[in-house]
Amino acid sequence: MRWAFLSVVAIGVVIGVMAPVKRAPAPAPVVALAEAAPADVPVETVIKSDNRGHFFAFAQVEGETVKFLVDTGADMVALTLDDARRAKVKFDPERFDVVARGASGDVYGQRVVIDDIVLDGKRVRDVHAAVVEDLDVSLLGQSYLRKLRSVHLAGDEMRLR
Repeated sequence: MRWAFLSVVAIGVVIGVMAPVKRAPAPAPVVALAEAAPADVPVETVIKSDNRGHFFAFAQVEGETVKFLVDTGADMVALTLDDARRAKVKFDPERFDVVARGASGDVYGQRVVIDDIVLDGKRVRDVHAAVVEDLDVSLLGQSYLRKLRSVHLAGDEMRLR
């Protein structure tokens, strides 16, 4: 009986070694989404309004993080002096002129072209903008927004695609 058992085991081993086996491919290593998604893989941005109804977002300007008020009514992107300096956007305050008209009168600044603005992977190059004096927060206006696939506003939520 012992020999019979050993014979069955030996035959099973031989069959196992010689029989072709379909093996499932090894699973791909799991990579964290932040590592796998390069900067130019756009994702939908969902922005909730603050208690005053304003929509704020952070974007990269020339690689520097800038806090923006997303302003669908602004013709162009407008940077504060501090944000423009941090992002190394070239401007000369001695050459400031009227760049727009606001509710309180003329708006002074200098028109510039920003090489690169990225918000959640949505990269826009050669963005027409202005560096504006006396601006409290940078504005993300239409010179960036109109180059996106869509900007949708519903209630207290804005979706950028």
